[in-house]
This record gives sequence, structure tokens and C-alpha cells, in this order.
Amino acid sequence: MQNESRVFTVEETKNLFEKLEQREISNAQDLRKWILDWSKLSSILAEESARRYVAMTCDTTNKPAAEAYEFFVSNIDPVISEKNEKLQKKLIEHKNLNDLEPEFGNWFKAVRTDLELFREENIPLETQLNLEIQKYQKITGAMSVEYKGETKTMQQMVPYLQVPNREEREEAWRLLTKRRLQDADALDSAFDKLFSLRIQIAKNSGYENYIDYIFKAKHRFDYTPEDCKNFHESIEKIILPLQREILQQRAKKMKLPKLRPWDLSCDPQGRAALKPFKTGTELVSKCGNLFSRLNPQWNEWYKILQKENLIDADSRLGKAPGGYQITFYDSNVPFIFMNAAGTNQDVYTLLHESGHAFHQFAMAKQELFAFRDIPSEFGEVASMSMELLGAEDLSDFYNEEDFRRSRIEALQDIISLFPWVAIIDAFQHELYKFPKHTAKDRKEIWLSLQNRFDSGVDWSGLEDARAYLWQKQLHLFEVPFYYVEYGIAELGALQIYANAKKNKDLAVQDLIKAESLGSSKPLPELFKTAGIKFDFSPKTMEPLAEMFNTFLYSP
Repeated sequence: MQNESRVFTVEETKNLFEKLEQREISNAQDLRKWILDWSKLSSILAEESARRYVAMTCDTTNKPAAEAYEFFVSNIDPVISEKNEKLQKKLIEHKNLNDLEPEFGNWFKAVRTDLELFREENIPLETQLNLEIQKYQKITGAMSVEYKGETKTMQQMVPYLQVPNREEREEAWRLLTKRRLQDADALDSAFDKLFSLRIQIAKNSGYENYIDYIFKAKHRFDYTPEDCKNFHESIEKIILPLQREILQQRAKKMKLPKLRPWDLSCDPQGRAALKPFKTGTELVSKCGNLFSRLNPQWNEWYKILQKENLIDADSRLGKAPGGYQITFYDSNVPFIFMNAAGTNQDVYTLLHESGHAFHQFAMAKQELFAFRDIPSEFGEVASMSMELLGAEDLSDFYNEEDFRRSRIEALQDIISLFPWVAIIDAFQHELYKFPKHTAKDRKEIWLSLQNRFDSGVDWSGLEDARAYLWQKQLHLFEVPFYYVEYGIAELGALQIYANAKKNKDLAVQDLIKAESLGSSKPLPELFKTAGIKFDFSPKTMEPLAEMFNTFLYSP
């Protein structure tokens, strides 16, 4: 991995900010230079935070790594938050601010919002939040099961949910579920602590309603909570029937009256699960071959990831669950973290995270650090488009028959994603409208949404598992209200895929051009530059849903 983590003391960090705070700024040229120096310091500190996060998540049992991350979160982050607020005030109050509006206007709007929300009393609460998230990660990172005489991580058990033998799948599913339910109370408690901290932060900022606060904090200037509610309803009306039909066809192929939860990941014709690779090294190498054929620019960027050892692919005990892409901003290189276990889904995960990484490379020339912090609604377009475009050529992984299986599975997963997005997002809206809810209330709210978006799977006798299914979704714990973006972005990605069917080179060219803008432009403009619409209403969703019939059954 390129470069090593460096040491930042509290005093050094304060001094670096205070030099900026005390600098005399006489004119617009000086103001621009000052902004970029502040941006440089921000990128250095962001990289340090990222490196410590990577070290901690790659090995949650590494005590020094955990302590280094905790030190940064507890001691450096509060300084950054406090000092940034002072610099933001200095910026907004400067007489030459309007001179730089054409270049930095989109950022200025975000800065004004951040200043409106900032409260000094929230700094220790944000620190506490980060530490509580780390405790949650320790709970999930420690989850493992004993299966066939071996200790397996939860991710390493996924392939057993895909085997043809139904009894074996059920055994694996029940073992996984039993292990998760062992920590149900602990996860409920972890959520309660995080929830109460977030409610208090919103109140401190003058908001009784956390939803209004978080929409401001996330700089959601281009859509509203009501738009999200309408999006849920559109998914219920347009996508849910398609998901139900797909599952009904699956049940027929499996000759089952109803599907059970362990019947959803296997091949419906009883074929063995796809095994596209054996090791993370093999996965990384084969994806490299894919990108070499897909696009010259993506190939060049991926080679950097490989050369600099910027992909940690394998699942192992003690490694935090999930996958992410994080950026070492000062070095201007992305890092990919995932938990590969030899499954078809792992291929798409690496494609997804590579899409994020390429986005970071595309906007690396943006001078302003803030413009390299992209809105998720478009950031996920980059990653989801990569899944769709990359999946057109999986010859290094599969023969023709297995390729068709993989492609259909992936497209069906997209259909399944939309109702899950609606459930997770609606769940959060309901919870945060009800700040004094109990764990029992939370369970009832979740079950009501499960019933509303019921896809026809038989959960009889598995009521506890269904009631706590939400605990599998780390976003609810770590990044509240970060999930609807996946649905919005998937609509964008499907539009790019449709464009690529007509002219792949132009579609990719438009996507990279939009990615290069970072967050220097509003969301609707980013979408427009990519050749797609920023719209998640039925008029956009319906033709894309209809297109699925062609995509699902074409060669």
C-alpha cells in the first residue's frame, strides 16, 4: 500500500489550522490561494484518517491499529471540526467571496449550510458517535460460526447458501441466522445509543426533526423527504410486481409451492453455485483482464490499483464485514476493501468498488478537496454503471452458459435491490419521525414494511429472523439515511447501460466527463453531463422496468 500513516499530534494540527486562520487575505487572488492551502491541509488529514480506518477494518483484532484510529477520532477530528468552522466563517465573511462564486459557488452553498448547522456542543457528540460505530463494528467483525469442523466468517458462509442441496442450504442459513440473533440485543442496544446521539445532535442544531436536519447535513438540495416517499410508492407499484413474478418463476423451476429464505441464492435449476475464482488474487487479476478490454482509461487506472497494492480482496477472520472504497486524498489514490469468498457476487462487488475508484481517478485534477467529496446519488451511478458494463464481458470467469447465468442473476439482483432500498429508506423515515420509540416499536415498524413490500417468500416459523433482518444493514448503524441514493443511482446507471447499448464508447466518455466534475456542479447537471436524467419518478422508472424483460432474456 502506497505511503505509510504519519503521526499527527493535537498541537501540530491546531497550529496548522491557526496559521490559516491568522493569515491576512487582501484580495480575491489571495483568497483563492488561501482556499487551496486549506484544501491541501484537509486532504492530508483526510488521508491520515482513511489510512487508520483501513488498518483498523482490515484487522479488527489489531489493538495498535484500533488505538491509532480511536486517537484520531477522539483527539484530531474534534480539532478539525472546530477549526474548520472558524475557517468557514472567515471564508463566508470575506469581502472578495463573490469574486470566486463562478468557480466555487457549489461549495460555498454547502459551507453556508454547514455553518448554519454547526454547534460546538456537537463536537464531542460526533466523537462519541464514531466510537460507538467502532463498537458496533467490533460486534459484527467478531461474528463467526463453526461449520464442518472449521471456523468460518459470515462472508465465508455465503457460498453454502448457493449449493444445490436444499438441506445443506437450510443448515447454513439457520446457522448464520442463529449467530446473528445471538447479538440481536447487543445490536439493538448499539442502535439505541447511535440513534439517541443523532437525535441530540439535530436538537443542538435547532432541529426537532432529525429528518430535516440530515437532509440539510447531507446537502440534499435537489430532492426532499416527500420525493423519497413518492419513490417508495413508485417502487411498490412498478418494481415490486416484477420482483414477485421473478420469484414465482423461481419457485416453479424449483418445484416448490413457496420459496423459503434459503431458496433465494441458489441456482433454481439445481446447478452448483457459480465459482468464478478461488482466491482474491485471482479475482483481482481476472478483473484486470476485463478492464483491459473494456476501456483504455479504466485499464490504466486499474493497473495503478494493482501495482500499488490498493485492493484488499480476501475475507478472513477479524476483518470487518462488507466492502468499501476509500480515498487517500493527498496521494490521490483510492483503496478497495472487500470480503471475497469465491462467489458470483464478489465479481460484481469488485466491479462496483472499481467504479468508485475510477471516479476518484477521474476527478483527481479537481484542486478543491471539497469537490472530490462527491454526492452519493451520483457516486453510486459510477459504481453501478460499472457493474452493468463490466458484466457484458466475463469471459475470464465463465463459459457462455455460466456467463448467461451470472448476467441473469445480476439483473434480477437489481430488481430485488429497489424494494430493499424502499424498505430501508422508509424504515429510517418512520424511526426518526418517532424519536422515543422502543426496540419493540422498531420491530413492529420493520415488520409492517416487510409486509408492505412482501415478495412472497415464506417466513413461517422464522419470525425472529424476519423481525431482525434490518440488523444486517450496516448503513442503518454507520451512515443513517444513506441508502435511497442506491435506488436513485441505479436508475441513473440503467440509463447509462441503455445508452451504452446504442453507443458504448460515447456512453463511457460521457460518464467519465461527468465524473471528472466531482461535486463542482449540482446533481442535475452531473446527471445531464453523463447523458442521463436526474429523475426517479414513474416516468423514468417505467420504461427502464420494461427494458428488463429484454435484458433478462437476451443472450
